Amino acid sequence: MKGVIAENHFDGSRNTIVVLGGDRRYILSHPDQCSSLALYPKGHPSARHSAVDWSDPDLEQFPEFANAKANEVVLSPGQVLYLPTQWFHYIISLDLN
Repeated sequence: MKGVIAENHFDGSRNTIVVLGGDRRYILSHPDQCSSLALYPKGHPSARHSAVDWSDPDLEQFPEFANAKANEVVLSPGQVLYLPTQWFHYIISLDLN
Protein backbone atom coordinates (compact mmCIF):
# COMPACT_ATOMS: atom_id res chain seq x y z
CA MET A 1 0.00 0.00 0.00
CA LYS A 2 1.09 3.58 -0.51
CA GLY A 3 3.05 4.90 2.46
CA VAL A 4 4.07 1.51 3.87
CA ILE A 5 7.60 1.66 5.26
CA ALA A 6 10.12 -1.09 5.93
CA GLU A 7 12.41 0.39 8.58
CA ASN A 8 16.14 0.49 7.90
CA HIS A 9 17.75 -2.92 8.20
CA PHE A 10 20.17 -5.27 6.51
CA ASP A 11 19.69 -8.85 5.36
CA GLY A 12 22.14 -11.72 5.78
CA SER A 13 21.80 -12.69 2.15
CA ARG A 14 21.76 -10.87 -1.15
CA ASN A 15 18.49 -9.74 -2.69
CA THR A 16 17.15 -9.04 -6.12
CA ILE A 17 14.18 -6.70 -5.95
CA VAL A 18 11.79 -6.65 -8.89
CA VAL A 19 9.03 -4.05 -9.01
CA LEU A 20 6.03 -5.25 -11.00
CA GLY A 21 3.69 -2.36 -10.24
CA GLY A 22 3.81 1.01 -8.53
CA ASP A 23 6.93 2.84 -7.39
CA ARG A 24 9.16 2.12 -4.41
CA ARG A 25 11.80 4.37 -2.87
CA TYR A 26 14.94 2.78 -1.44
CA ILE A 27 17.50 4.56 0.71
CA LEU A 28 20.65 2.46 0.71
CA SER A 29 23.73 2.53 2.92
CA HIS A 30 26.97 0.59 2.52
CA PRO A 31 27.89 -1.82 5.36
CA ASP A 32 30.76 0.51 6.31
CA GLN A 33 28.13 2.94 7.66
CA CYS A 34 27.32 0.73 10.69
CA SER A 35 28.88 3.09 13.20
CA SER A 36 26.59 5.94 12.08
CA LEU A 37 23.32 4.00 11.96
CA ALA A 38 22.73 3.23 15.67
CA LEU A 39 22.11 -0.48 15.19
CA TYR A 40 20.38 -2.52 17.85
CA PRO A 41 22.81 -5.00 19.45
CA LYS A 42 22.99 -8.70 18.60
CA GLY A 43 20.39 -10.61 20.57
CA HIS A 44 17.92 -7.71 20.52
CA PRO A 45 14.53 -8.62 18.95
CA SER A 46 15.17 -5.94 16.29
CA ALA A 47 18.80 -6.88 15.64
CA ARG A 48 19.85 -5.98 12.07
CA HIS A 49 17.74 -2.79 12.34
CA SER A 50 18.63 0.82 13.03
CA ALA A 51 17.19 2.39 16.18
CA VAL A 52 16.82 5.67 14.26
CA ASP A 53 13.42 6.60 12.88
CA TRP A 54 14.54 7.45 9.33
CA SER A 55 11.26 9.30 8.72
CA ASP A 56 12.08 11.76 11.50
CA PRO A 57 15.61 11.22 12.87
CA ASP A 58 16.28 12.45 16.39
CA LEU A 59 19.81 13.85 16.05
CA GLU A 60 19.98 14.71 19.75
CA GLN A 61 19.52 11.04 20.66
CA PHE A 62 21.52 9.73 17.67
CA PRO A 63 24.04 12.47 16.74
CA GLU A 64 26.22 10.02 14.77
CA PHE A 65 23.36 9.59 12.28
CA ALA A 66 24.12 13.06 10.89
CA ASN A 67 27.33 11.55 9.45
CA ALA A 68 25.62 8.61 7.71
CA LYS A 69 26.06 8.37 3.97
CA ALA A 70 23.32 6.95 1.77
CA ASN A 71 22.09 6.71 -1.80
CA GLU A 72 18.51 6.95 -2.93
CA VAL A 73 16.80 5.22 -5.83
CA VAL A 74 13.17 5.09 -6.90
CA LEU A 75 12.20 1.87 -8.65
CA SER A 76 9.38 1.84 -11.18
CA PRO A 77 7.55 -1.11 -12.75
CA GLY A 78 9.89 -3.36 -14.69
CA GLN A 79 13.03 -2.22 -12.87
CA VAL A 80 15.31 -4.49 -10.85
CA LEU A 81 17.66 -3.65 -7.97
CA TYR A 82 20.43 -6.00 -6.86
CA LEU A 83 21.15 -5.55 -3.17
CA PRO A 84 24.36 -7.16 -1.88
CA THR A 85 24.56 -8.93 1.48
CA GLN A 86 24.52 -6.63 4.53
CA TRP A 87 23.62 -3.44 2.65
CA PHE A 88 21.23 -1.31 4.68
CA HIS A 89 17.93 -0.43 3.10
CA TYR A 90 14.96 1.69 4.10
CA ILE A 91 11.93 1.20 1.86
CA ILE A 92 8.91 3.41 1.23
CA SER A 93 6.06 2.32 -1.03
CA LEU A 94 5.09 5.32 -3.12
CA ASP A 95 2.10 3.53 -4.69
CA LEU A 96 0.31 0.22 -4.44
CA ASN A 97 2.92 -2.31 -5.50
